[in-house]
Amino acid sequence: MRKFCAQCIYILILEFVLVAAGLANTLTLGEQGEVLAETDRYQVRFEHGVLVHFHNKLTKETYTLPPQGQSNGWSGLSIQHEEGQDDHSELIDDTWEVESKRLSPLSVEIAYHSDYSNYRWGFRFDKTVRIRISIDADTGDLVIQQHGISKHIISVMWGCGNLNSQQVDVILPAHCGEIIDAASEIPKRGFRDFEYPERWEAQLAILQGGGGGFFVRSTDTTFRFKGVYHAPSGEHFGISFKTHNFAPFRDKNEITSVEWRLNAYRGDWQIPARIYRDWMKTAFQPKQPPAWVRDIELVVYLNLRVDVLPELAKHVNPSTTLIYLLGWRNPSSDGSETLPDHTPGPEFGAFLKVAHSYGFRVMPYANVVSCSPTHPLYPEVEKFQLRHPFKGHKLGYRWNDPSYPHSTAYINPASSTWRKYVVGQLKNVYETYPIDGFHLDINTLFRNDPNGLIEGLTCPEGNILLHKELLKAMPGIVLGGENVHEGTFFNTNVAQRWSHYNKQPHPISSFLFSPWTIPYGFHVPNADAEPELYRPFQEAYIVWGILPTIRIRAPWLLRNPVMVKTQGFLKSVRTGQSWEQTWNIDIVGIEVLTDINVDGVVNVLDLVMVAQHIGRESPDNPRVDVNGDGVINILDLVVVANAFDQ
Repeated sequence: MRKFCAQCIYILILEFVLVAAGLANTLTLGEQGEVLAETDRYQVRFEHGVLVHFHNKLTKETYTLPPQGQSNGWSGLSIQHEEGQDDHSELIDDTWEVESKRLSPLSVEIAYHSDYSNYRWGFRFDKTVRIRISIDADTGDLVIQQHGISKHIISVMWGCGNLNSQQVDVILPAHCGEIIDAASEIPKRGFRDFEYPERWEAQLAILQGGGGGFFVRSTDTTFRFKGVYHAPSGEHFGISFKTHNFAPFRDKNEITSVEWRLNAYRGDWQIPARIYRDWMKTAFQPKQPPAWVRDIELVVYLNLRVDVLPELAKHVNPSTTLIYLLGWRNPSSDGSETLPDHTPGPEFGAFLKVAHSYGFRVMPYANVVSCSPTHPLYPEVEKFQLRHPFKGHKLGYRWNDPSYPHSTAYINPASSTWRKYVVGQLKNVYETYPIDGFHLDINTLFRNDPNGLIEGLTCPEGNILLHKELLKAMPGIVLGGENVHEGTFFNTNVAQRWSHYNKQPHPISSFLFSPWTIPYGFHVPNADAEPELYRPFQEAYIVWGILPTIRIRAPWLLRNPVMVKTQGFLKSVRTGQSWEQTWNIDIVGIEVLTDINVDGVVNVLDLVMVAQHIGRESPDNPRVDVNGDGVINILDLVVVANAFDQ
């Protein structure tokens, strides 16, 4: 009897808990499509498909302000009217008919319908946008998904408006990691767009308030093209989220968006970032870096010059130094690129032998998406050349630049013909020479190609397959990349990080990717010779935790005592200083190499001082050996003359 009573009490308690949990999640639907969603973490209100009110119940913070103008400014439908024209985006307004219905206790749908007429182009058709708003009872996530119907439809979008720019910062894994706050510069066109995945590197946006915030994410694993858009307006700002159809759009008359998930949190940005990173690990199963990659302390850019290696070995720990090797391929007769060929030059084997004798790791440059139009393979793969999704023109490196004679075409890696050739080229090098890795230039190229599916694959799927085929063909090889995003991090273990486009760097991207893909510098300027160019790299790289990176063009850079910052950088790494300490070289008041008399001006006086020492073996002033080659001659005079202050 006691056991029976205990079971009854347990059942009653369980029912009470379940009822309480159910009451914590409520979804109210108004006559005009207004939606009020509430859980134990947040209270949210939608009007006209736009999130216009957000209250974080965990922190008692409200992140929105009273409406400023129309509230529907960040929800809309993008359509393309005919092939070859730019897309036309149309926002939902009060002229659209509204129909709402409840699908379940925790799910509602609002439909917006409009007749569309374009007198200029002479056609008329209907459009419908449906937005489904649900609460996931298991996670408490607010789930938003759209469905659109229209002729030649490109994308659908929903958004959050009325956000308080004085209290909410936007943190995006975009442009290597960026924060947008009240002090951010307003762009001329009034908004900023970040396209996934090449610029918006992971499907996550964090809106950080004082004691917490909320975050929006997608859990799509098919690499649908998406975008996040930020538009400030006084104290308000809006942020919107767009899902694209795969091109070509001419045969597309409907679209279903990815699921967007929204939730609140207490604490700093790392709380939602960790949630998303854990999901990334489960969803994409990233390749773990080998032990030697984890031990790397320095990346050095070198050309194929064996004479640098003995000097470099004096300044670094070779066993923890990775050489990014440029200029190792055999050029064509005119010195131009011969992509996609990767035939080593005659000195390549000797360079590797010497480098490995010191203990260096070597990662040659490679390019896996570019093809010269003069290459014998191009006529066969020209039909797979990537094109602009709206305008249809061909894409490539400086493809439409008549002043540049070495343009290359970007080939869609969904083509098995292309992948087989590229993989074969790199595999031949791997099987002949003891390389440690390949840097894959432009490997983050994921484009919405209007050529459509090639052999059943999208461009992102082809790119991912190319990476997998390279790893399979070259067991143990380490792949590096030019930048990194959600479509490449699980196959690459090192990656360059650009410093441009980003005036307010944030560590969010490094937090997400660095457990698997270690970031290093992108063609970093020399701190001695180019201090003004070096400074922006330094500032961003400290924030992002970038692996110390330097370029050494010749051995004299390592011998000349004037190169104090270059040698100080290397010493900092060698003595075990932190990455931040290494990058944070004091470059204020740095001496210009060509300012021989150090008077702050490069002029004829400096030229005279060099001329007076021509032919001397042991000059009184070591600065007159400007290029550090051990000889004072006409070459030093040329360097000074070219640096004259204007």
